[in-house]
Amino acid sequence: MRRHVLAAAALLAAALAPATPAAAASGPCQPIGTAGLADLIPGDSTLGLSDLPRAPAGVDLPQQIHLRGTAETFNRRWSFALRGGLVYVKEASQSGGWRTMSLPGCLAGHVTGVSVDDDELVAVDEEGRIYTMDHALNAPWTWNWTHRFGAPLWLGGGNTVPYHSARWTWSVLSPGEDKVWRDTAGNDHPVGAAKVSHVFALSEDGSRITYVDPWLPADHSYEMATPKGGRFQARALSTAASTSFVVNQYGDMYTRLYDFDISGSDKVFFGYSYADQRGATFPKIQLPAPDWARQPKIPGEVTDRISVHKTGPGSNARELRVEGRDQGRTGYWSKALTAPGWTFTATDEPLSGKLLQNTPDDRSDDTLAAPSPYGYAGAAGAVSARVDAFDPAVAATPLTLRAGGQELRVTLHTVDGLRQTAHAPGLSSDPRSFYGNIEVPQTVLDHLDSYDPALRSLVRDRLAGARFTDSDVTVTDKALTIARLDLRLDRV
Repeated sequence: MRRHVLAAAALLAAALAPATPAAAASGPCQPIGTAGLADLIPGDSTLGLSDLPRAPAGVDLPQQIHLRGTAETFNRRWSFALRGGLVYVKEASQSGGWRTMSLPGCLAGHVTGVSVDDDELVAVDEEGRIYTMDHALNAPWTWNWTHRFGAPLWLGGGNTVPYHSARWTWSVLSPGEDKVWRDTAGNDHPVGAAKVSHVFALSEDGSRITYVDPWLPADHSYEMATPKGGRFQARALSTAASTSFVVNQYGDMYTRLYDFDISGSDKVFFGYSYADQRGATFPKIQLPAPDWARQPKIPGEVTDRISVHKTGPGSNARELRVEGRDQGRTGYWSKALTAPGWTFTATDEPLSGKLLQNTPDDRSDDTLAAPSPYGYAGAAGAVSARVDAFDPAVAATPLTLRAGGQELRVTLHTVDGLRQTAHAPGLSSDPRSFYGNIEVPQTVLDHLDSYDPALRSLVRDRLAGARFTDSDVTVTDKALTIARLDLRLDRV
């Protein structure tokens, strides 16, 4: 979630408490660092690096890290590697030279995953608890840790990785590094006064992506749909600067620019519009948010070890990498986000990912998850209505209206509302509120007089004959309510 930077003097007072290289686990750590406060200006100082112990000779560490994951990861300045519950660091531009990082006492020796993007690094312990290290684009002497995570204002009591998943990734979109991002109307928008930071995690079957944000409630309720209407089953996930990258077992790959703010959920700080914003003098953020884009197939062997990292300002400045093999040599395939094809870089390092059945044809539809079981039907006067397979992670759902033997299909757009209290994942008896919008096709408006009077009246009276109309939408596991239509649909 992108926000204005707020002062927090109490945090600053406790922020730089020293960490220790190792200690026995004694329950959850509660370090209080500077994450969430104003960033330092990135520099090239390495002050404090030489104070860290050299990595022991027996620890197997690479000369370079080429792909971001949760065992090995990198940003523009530093490379990090996880071995035996400890984290090692070196300058990303240097070959070798690993040092042992200082960690909070009860975290040292108990780290199970690590991921860095921009100036923040996240480590996860055996219980899936999230810890954040700040200033990861600066010198090691500035690094400090916090257990804080969640509302309000990154001051919450902490959170965990959704699904207790091993397939998670840390993403940071920042005004300092990324500066702008581009919506589907082609308009560039400033990142804002602060960053948007998420942990994205993949469900066991690969069809759900849940994200947690340090300014949102400490729950696991916010989701980004996978490709194919949330039914694509991914084998791996990588995200950097709000650009997610997924692959299935057949080597079909997709990317998407998406986060809480880009989705349309942050109405407190941003203006959004479903109406065409191309050419607007002061454009709002175009909705719906960018969808998944299919990437070209790789002409060689690949594994499920995939990676995306930022390469400069702007949302197209991303590089994709996939571990693989070409003509008997191991290494990785890479391409710029919008490039038409892949190139291979040999490293001759052993493959660590699982080989995929990388077929030349598109097999994205071969392993789709079951459709959502939530269907709803009801009526408003003479108009009956139906929504099939409603999925809270999917931004657009067909809404079918019928009267007098005629059918009118409109689109119900929904995005998660801004919440500051926890909500259970998915749908339950606890009402879930969405920012909704009803889209009527232009062809319907052009020929509205040909429709049944009840349908015609609904469009003209309830929707004012508009192409796009905002409406609150409330959903439970038993009912779906569209306020603007005065319509309640019950579960079928």
